[in-house]
Amino acid sequence: MLKKVFYSIVIIVIALLVIGLFLPREVHVERSIVIERPAPTVFALVDGYATFNAWSPWAVQDPTASYQVSGPDRGVGARMEWEGDPRLTGRGEQEIVLSEPYRLVRTRLRFDQQGEADSYFALQAVDAGTRVTWGFDTDLTEGQSALSGLVARYFGLFFDRWIGTDYERGLSNLKAFAEELPDVDISGLDAEILDVEPVEILYIETGSRQDPGDVANALADAYQKIMGFILEHNLETSAQPMAITRAWDENGYAFDAAIPAGTNGLDPDGEVQAGWSPSGHAVRVIHRGPYDRMKPTYDRLAAYMAVHGLKEGSVSWEQYISDPGATPEDELVTHIYFLLEGEPGPDLQEKD
Repeated sequence: MLKKVFYSIVIIVIALLVIGLFLPREVHVERSIVIERPAPTVFALVDGYATFNAWSPWAVQDPTASYQVSGPDRGVGARMEWEGDPRLTGRGEQEIVLSEPYRLVRTRLRFDQQGEADSYFALQAVDAGTRVTWGFDTDLTEGQSALSGLVARYFGLFFDRWIGTDYERGLSNLKAFAEELPDVDISGLDAEILDVEPVEILYIETGSRQDPGDVANALADAYQKIMGFILEHNLETSAQPMAITRAWDENGYAFDAAIPAGTNGLDPDGEVQAGWSPSGHAVRVIHRGPYDRMKPTYDRLAAYMAVHGLKEGSVSWEQYISDPGATPEDELVTHIYFLLEGEPGPDLQEKD
């Protein structure tokens, strides 16, 4: 009797081993969803980790987990490490290894003591918006002993259900999050995040209605007075004119018309004042074209900031790179800056 039991166990073990050899060593899982937003918006959400935990299925699953983001803000090299409950999220890291704008993002996953895998987001424009496919690939035997590899092949039979469920929940979260963002196409927006250094400025506190013509007249009047002050005191300009926003509301547009210039120690106490331009971590967008057609650029900038999880700080400003008297309207270049949250505003930039 015992021999029969023993032989039966041996046969079962051998059968399991043989069957295991014929089970797939590679696992592929993917899920898809249609998001009613342009591909550039969706791409920005999956091409970095600034907003990852806003829609990740694991952030809610394990609220005790900690995350650390490193590398560039987005694209190849963007990296996130995590550590949480071993039963839920465990420990590991993921790094973007391929980034093809508006089409594909590939990520390399490394799990502590559990090997490596590849993940990807494939984007396809459709009539309703963007079809997003979230995929997962791994070799179950890579880095494993022969026995561990066989056992892993059996576990692989459940991966589609285990991982697929998480991916379905994550894509649903991503859809909800993305569709709360502005429905604006940000492709081709000439934007970058940079550290802006302060420069000495001469400025006049002024304002106007929000009409572009009124703004232009107020700026022209202020710039004329500032240039008169510069010539009177033999000063030199150091950069292009600026308009620093103080308020934009139902009462109109309040701003500082400013010209960067060295003051040579002067401390004016009249209408023309001396100070420093805003400085710090900011996002800059380049607008090309007439001044009265800047609203769409501002709308796209607002969408860009929302998509990338950036918060507007205490001040924004424009710098007029082109000379409107010598440049055709369609070729005018304007730099638009938004200081990011946490940076000091103009009230902290006054000249000592």
